[in-house]
Amino acid sequence: MNDYEVWRTAASEGARRHKGYCYDACVKRLVFVLLLVACSTPAPPPQTTTAPAEQGALPTVRVTANTLNVRQDPSATSAVVTQVKRGDQLTVLAEQNGWSQVRLASGETGWVSSQHVSSGKQRARKPGCDSEFSFVKTPLAAFSEKEPHGLVVVEATVNTKGDVTSTKVISNSTGDDSLAAMAEREIRSATFKPPYRNCVPRSFIFTYKRTF
Repeated sequence: MNDYEVWRTAASEGARRHKGYCYDACVKRLVFVLLLVACSTPAPPPQTTTAPAEQGALPTVRVTANTLNVRQDPSATSAVVTQVKRGDQLTVLAEQNGWSQVRLASGETGWVSSQHVSSGKQRARKPGCDSEFSFVKTPLAAFSEKEPHGLVVVEATVNTKGDVTSTKVISNSTGDDSLAAMAEREIRSATFKPPYRNCVPRSFIFTYKRTF
């Protein structure tokens, strides 16, 4: 082997070693970059599951009358489903024009007059906040020269503003329809200050008794 061939062989070996060195260095550099990126990427936040909020409990009331009729519909002339007594706790499902739809402990449902129940849950009250109803303008009694005498009983529904929104004749011992109509007109002319419960005005039913 002459000097030229020796030099060529040595050069080829050196180039091969240099190429292998560069390859190893590139691989190590690539691994280093990948590790650096992996370490710098923040981990995703843990997923949390929020349980759905439970449905709020329905309000309750307690009976304040000695005996209270539970009716099929919100009307004083509706059929009586059952009766409850003072202190019984009822669950309120709805309210409508001075009536409360309630569910009894037995599971039965019906309507009771809102003026004969009170909130079953005691709340913090402002002194002097609650009150009973009172007249702002009393009924103006009309004079009648008719001979029939007796008693007319009218049920008047009063809204939270104190206005009479509807009336219904419950009984009329006079036997004269015109006297019953007169009694309805009289109570319709009245205005009230509604009762307050838990500092909130309440609609109610007022029973007007007119003697002729």
